[in-house]
Amino acid sequence: MKIHPRRFARFLGSCLALAVLLYALAHPPSSGDANPPTYKAEVLSVTETENEITAFAPGSKQYEVQLHIDSGPAEGTEVTITHRTLNNPAFDIHPQEGDNLIVRDENGSYAIVDYDRLPAMLALSLGFAVLLILFGGMTGAKALLVLLFAVLLIAKGLIAFILFAPSHILLWTILIGTIITLATQLIVNGCNVKSAGAIIGTIGGILVAGLLAILAIHFTYLTGIDEEQAGMLKALYLQNVDFRELLFSGIVLGALGAVMDVAVSIASAQYEMKLLAPKTKFQTLVTSGLNVGRDVMGTMANTLVLAYIGGALPLILLISAQPDLPLLHVMNLNMIATEVVRSLIGSIGLLCAIPITAYATAFLITIRPRRKARQATQTHVERAES
Repeated sequence: MKIHPRRFARFLGSCLALAVLLYALAHPPSSGDANPPTYKAEVLSVTETENEITAFAPGSKQYEVQLHIDSGPAEGTEVTITHRTLNNPAFDIHPQEGDNLIVRDENGSYAIVDYDRLPAMLALSLGFAVLLILFGGMTGAKALLVLLFAVLLIAKGLIAFILFAPSHILLWTILIGTIITLATQLIVNGCNVKSAGAIIGTIGGILVAGLLAILAIHFTYLTGIDEEQAGMLKALYLQNVDFRELLFSGIVLGALGAVMDVAVSIASAQYEMKLLAPKTKFQTLVTSGLNVGRDVMGTMANTLVLAYIGGALPLILLISAQPDLPLLHVMNLNMIATEVVRSLIGSIGLLCAIPITAYATAFLITIRPRRKARQATQTHVERAES
């Protein structure tokens, strides 16, 4: 594989700039109030003991757990603690010998916080990164860098904006979505006509999806509080935040990846067609782009809908387990309406991105050769006159 020094230098410069930005986003100024520190620990032995709170929490259990502390000031020491469950499957932890846990220091003793899931997640992430680079080469490395940038930009950028300026969630969402689109296209595909067409198509599709999301949320009377976490967040931390705007943000960001994928597919096909047949006309390029869009829109729409169905599967099972519920009642539930609106708005944004990308890319591809031809003709005339 031939490496172009200038392109490689630009790629390294982009990586350095993104690395600095990622570091700044991932290390915000810390506040004075911090939660109690947590440490890693390994379970050495577990003994179930007589439960003292069975009368207050039927089905609860009590364990005597011997732990080996693997991090923190007490690293290497062994402690024995009492751990209780409350018969709540969502939060109960039943430790077993060999489990890796996260524990919290509580006045010289320790309390179990959760399982240590980080090693498994890091191994899975490493496998994904290796496969992406193995099959994609330099393009895969760029895609991995942009993906990391997008995740941190949302986690440390959008979330911070929402916390500090909750009255401008719509603006921050569009801004972050635009930055992610620009970074993805320009770094992965380079600064060219193909990237420009894909950017225009992606932003156009997202703007359509955003406008429809605002209208749909208003006319379907959605609250944005359709899950327990959202209710807790509203009650405890974000009393002044309009959760309908958070729902808008989720709809737009959820559709962004699929819209970007469709736009890139169309722009790439038109760009390659123009390279292979330089005399291809504008309308032919548009027709080709629309045909590619028709081929991919079915699978991408299914991807969006199935992703939302997968996320709402427990809710679907809960409703299906109650066959006596009237269909009219079920379809008007806030949770059901939210998922329906979310999937339909994303699919509509995807569909609208197809013609926008096809026309924009065809225009950009054909306008440059015309300008070059005019300049060449003008230069030839000037030389002939002189």
